[in-house]
Amino acid sequence: MPDINTINGLVLCDETNVNGVTITNITNIDGITKSCETCTANGPLPLGPGATCALACDETHCGNYYTDGDLGTCPLVNGDHLYSDTECSCVEAGYYSPKQCDGGCDYCYFVGAEGDCTITVSACPGGCNRLDFIYNDRDCRTACGEGECTSYYVDETLGCTLSVGTGIYTDEECSECAASGYYSTNKCDQACNYCYTFDQETCQITRVDRC
Repeated sequence: MPDINTINGLVLCDETNVNGVTITNITNIDGITKSCETCTANGPLPLGPGATCALACDETHCGNYYTDGDLGTCPLVNGDHLYSDTECSCVEAGYYSPKQCDGGCDYCYFVGAEGDCTITVSACPGGCNRLDFIYNDRDCRTACGEGECTSYYVDETLGCTLSVGTGIYTDEECSECAASGYYSTNKCDQACNYCYTFDQETCQITRVDRC
């Protein structure tokens, strides 16, 4: 089977065999991996998973993960990759934290999409903080209008404004995600006239708008 390295553009990196089959005996290339890249999977790295950074930072049930980053540093750095095994399979999208797993590395790692192992690093929130909102399940315009201010809790240091990715909760432990909808501080804090679109499934603010 001549010119095996160039058939259909397939690169075999001049190996003497592929998947245990010698080059001269290969008759079918459909099942051959067409990349000779190798992965670096350092680990295991104990991490707690969670739907938000705050929940991941509080998670005490730690699983073993792997990374191409430096295990000796806290934290890993933006652009490192997080894997579920030594074969460099990407983890599920979500948040992962070493805080409760390896002696207090107070950071979380966010993987934003399935099949993308790249992490974004952020510090664990400094607690669960009370904040008053007017809630509406229809739109921001209504939430920014008249209504009753109700106390909720957020997993971000209080300020104006909150950030996309912040969780809104109904309890002071930040364990029960609030309902999906629109939350505004406009009538509760005259200095902070913003509306936040919130998704309960991800437990995150997904959009920030001025009233």
